[in-house]
Amino acid sequence: MFTRLFRLLTPATFKNRILLSLLIFLLVPIALLFLYNFRETEELLQRNASDKNIEQLEGLKTDLVDLMSLVMKTGMLLEQDSVLRQVMQKPEQYDVINRKKIVENKFAGIENSFFLTGATVYYTLIDLKGNAYTSYTPENSLNYEEISSEAWVQELKREGGQRYIWRTNDQSTEIREVKGNRMLSLFEVLRDDGLKPFAYGRFSIDYEAWFAEKTQGSSGEGAYFLLDAGGNTILQSSPEESVPPAVAASIASAGLNGENDASSTSILNNQMMYTYSHVQELNGYLVKKVPLSLLFNEVDKQKKRSFALYIAILILFMLMIYLISSTVTGPLKLLQRKMETTVKSNLKAKLPEQGRGEILALTRSFNSMIADINGLLERLKLEERQKQFVRFQVLLGQMNPHFLLNTLNTIKSIALDKDEDDIYDICVALGKILETTLNTEADLILLKDEMILIESYMDIQRKRFGHGIEVHYEVEGELEFALIPKFSLQPLVENSLLHGFGQSQREGRIIIRAASRGKQLILEVIDNGVGIEKAKNRQSPRKRKSIGIQNLRESLELLFKNQPSGLQLESSEEGTRVTMNCPLLLSKPYAEEGLTHVADINR
Repeated sequence: MFTRLFRLLTPATFKNRILLSLLIFLLVPIALLFLYNFRETEELLQRNASDKNIEQLEGLKTDLVDLMSLVMKTGMLLEQDSVLRQVMQKPEQYDVINRKKIVENKFAGIENSFFLTGATVYYTLIDLKGNAYTSYTPENSLNYEEISSEAWVQELKREGGQRYIWRTNDQSTEIREVKGNRMLSLFEVLRDDGLKPFAYGRFSIDYEAWFAEKTQGSSGEGAYFLLDAGGNTILQSSPEESVPPAVAASIASAGLNGENDASSTSILNNQMMYTYSHVQELNGYLVKKVPLSLLFNEVDKQKKRSFALYIAILILFMLMIYLISSTVTGPLKLLQRKMETTVKSNLKAKLPEQGRGEILALTRSFNSMIADINGLLERLKLEERQKQFVRFQVLLGQMNPHFLLNTLNTIKSIALDKDEDDIYDICVALGKILETTLNTEADLILLKDEMILIESYMDIQRKRFGHGIEVHYEVEGELEFALIPKFSLQPLVENSLLHGFGQSQREGRIIIRAASRGKQLILEVIDNGVGIEKAKNRQSPRKRKSIGIQNLRESLELLFKNQPSGLQLESSEEGTRVTMNCPLLLSKPYAEEGLTHVADINR
């Protein structure tokens, strides 16, 4: 299916394939490279803009923190002023006018010391004796009861409450000239040397005006915002701009997830870059919003010019390739027609060596190929005759085992007629082994069939030597249908008889065990013979070297190449254990039909 799809998508002619190849492997990669470079440029601009925004936000945050520090310092100066503390703790020692004058002079003195900051601090103090003071002209007359009942005073008075409280959205209705502006207020408990409260103060700054002054003239490069911990907008430099709820929620969730350790971070949303910085002192965020169009304006112009030039070059390049390929494909088509004529003449004719350059070289190569093909055909015919001769020899070689099997069946019939049961049983057992040997088409047989071969072999050995060696099988139910190499266990049983028990007629035991371990089949042949060392000491020289174990190892390597398999040999004075492992291959139970065994011959 893949080949058919490839053919449908691939042009039929060489010229069109060249054009398609150049388009796919040259022109498209160049276009992708253009896009990649522009993308890298845009990302670089984004990083630079983000770094610049971060720098600006950090500067703005530093100014805001300095402003808050200014407010904190004013409270500390008032708290440490001994004269003010005396007035607050013992107001009865002063008349009202003198007391008010002292407090207002203290306010003015502190304000004059910070005049270079450009920020005005508005003071409100109440003592514990029923007196209230302000550094400004209040909108309404001061009422101690009303002020002391406000929420910030109650919070400061609460046992276990905070000593310092910041409020970012304090609406001060007492200041006429700044009515309606948002105030940044610090509520503080003023304490004496014995840490006893002697007054409660509210120190406010018109930070909305401060924010507008700091962000003035920034409309051409973006908008600034101050958000609270929940992502709600407190201040903004431009009334027309806003922070989308999704972005505000993302910034707030970053704070909840503890991601505010980094000083500043940028977020891209709907062609906008939002850079925010966490203001820990306010538990809020400074945000700068910049349209990506401001960043990529020049890049977009350069991109349009580059792609217009690229398309022009592409059209010119494709036209040149088409003309050049036509000069090649024309002679090739002529050569193709001549080759078809040569093929129809059974490769006996050669092409006339005409033309020049690559076409002439191609013609000569074709004629040389025709000569090589004719020589190869002659060699193939000779090899085919040799193969037929070898096949005939193989058939002749297979006639001898079949003749032996037929002769064995004749002997079995004669033994049956003369009541020679031992000879009959030996013929049946040997016949089963010969039938398996003659089946050259199968390299793997069922484990249960291998056990039948072992029983046939043991029947012959018992008839021959008369020993009392028993074979026990420990095989799990379904493992009887596991496929194993043919004649893989029989040589191991034969080794146990020859080397473990020798020619002795003493009783012995051979255990054949099969188990599965994951995807591996574990076969064990265990005997209680004399062991390998004693067998070597008493073994008589053999004219023919034993090759059963070595052949079995090589068979496992050939049959299960690149798969876990092997043969391990362990011996002691108590006997010998041979372990063979190979892949677990299970075959469904089946019934053999139409097969004739030696044991099936009609008695």
